[in-house]
Amino acid sequence: MSIKIKLTISYILLITMIIIFFGVISTLTLEKYYIDNIIEILTSQGTSFSRVFDSYIDADIYTISQDVVKKLATDTNAQVQVLNMEGMLLGDSTLSSTPVPVKILTPDVIQAISGESGVYTEKINNERVLHVSVPVKNKLNYVAILRLSSSLEEVSNIIKRLVLFLALVLTVSSLVALIIGFFIANELTKPLEMVKKATQEMAKGNFKVRAEKTSNDEIGILADSFNKMAEELGHLEEMKNEFISNISHELKTPLTSIKGFAITAMDLVEKNSELYEYLNIIDEETDRLSRLVDELLDFSKIELNKIKLSFEEVELDKLIEDTVAILRPHASNYGVNLICKKKIDRVVINGDVNRLKQVLVNIIDNGIKACSRGKYVKVFLDIKDKKAVIRIEDQGQGIPQEEIKYIFDKFYRGKNNKYSGTGLGLAISKKIIEEHKGTITVESEVGKGSVFTIELPLKDR
Repeated sequence: MSIKIKLTISYILLITMIIIFFGVISTLTLEKYYIDNIIEILTSQGTSFSRVFDSYIDADIYTISQDVVKKLATDTNAQVQVLNMEGMLLGDSTLSSTPVPVKILTPDVIQAISGESGVYTEKINNERVLHVSVPVKNKLNYVAILRLSSSLEEVSNIIKRLVLFLALVLTVSSLVALIIGFFIANELTKPLEMVKKATQEMAKGNFKVRAEKTSNDEIGILADSFNKMAEELGHLEEMKNEFISNISHELKTPLTSIKGFAITAMDLVEKNSELYEYLNIIDEETDRLSRLVDELLDFSKIELNKIKLSFEEVELDKLIEDTVAILRPHASNYGVNLICKKKIDRVVINGDVNRLKQVLVNIIDNGIKACSRGKYVKVFLDIKDKKAVIRIEDQGQGIPQEEIKYIFDKFYRGKNNKYSGTGLGLAISKKIIEEHKGTITVESEVGKGSVFTIELPLKDR
């Protein structure tokens, strides 16, 4: 998941948490306010209504209850009940007839029996109801309990509407946060994207790339540090390439001299002598070292952009046939069958014939060396999507999957490579093919072999 998406999600989560937090606080506070207000009203009404008993001091409590219920029910929206001090129901404003005597001993009534106002909330038929019980004092004694009950359904409806409103606010806020957050995250991560792209370019070997500095904050400091590192690495790379170029040139002259002396000495001794064998070994090893030096020189030219390609019309089919013919004796020495298969008779491209031959020789030679005796190396030529396609298939030991992504890197040699070399052949081949606006890829499986595929654009007619 990218930083841009993470930042956007964090903005949305932050706003969501803030809205939910304040929503819960607001809901609880509002609900408490409404309920406290209802309790205050009912308690005030109960206290006020208890004074009605003053005019019935000498009357029977049952008669008082009936009269009080009838009178008070017209002055309040609450249900009014009168209970004696034992909690027995004496009157109920919701009943048209005299209620059946029943004891009510809910927490609010028990509180009132003890001489204090009591409050209790319960659910009746899935509806929240608030009860406020007030003890009624006649002279020195508590003679009855006045109980007022009010539905909290309206409060619940208000809270539901508030929750729906908050849900709507949350949805709209999340959408706004998504848009604004994405914009802000995009602006914040844009410099990082540029540094990332510059890093990827450097990983490909481009040490001339620089990250654009857009601010003086931590990201700007990062861009500065990256640019300094790129400059130092570029300088070191240039020094390395110059060193390789210079040392290769210095080696060419003594190697040429050694080979000349060896050939001259071989002409002066008998062919079957031990000295002749030693001189022959010197000659062969000199040739091998010369090839390595040539690779190093090619590499340094490529790295310093000094390589020059001579483009001309190249008959690729003929070039492949000639290369296979040259390498067939070499393959026979290894007991490997070298086969050339063409689906197209004439394939023409623009290219440097010598450099393309160098690529073919390198890959075919690698395939031959990778095969055991009795195996084969096949070279196929075809045309696909206006491109010449060369496939070089071998039955060698194969390349482990973890090594495939490195085989075109400079100086890389596989762990199981039993043949000597600089590890530059494939890197040089890849660079040459890229200079021809083509591509080179490889597929391989250990124990089955490898397939190198080269694609080159055809010559425009």
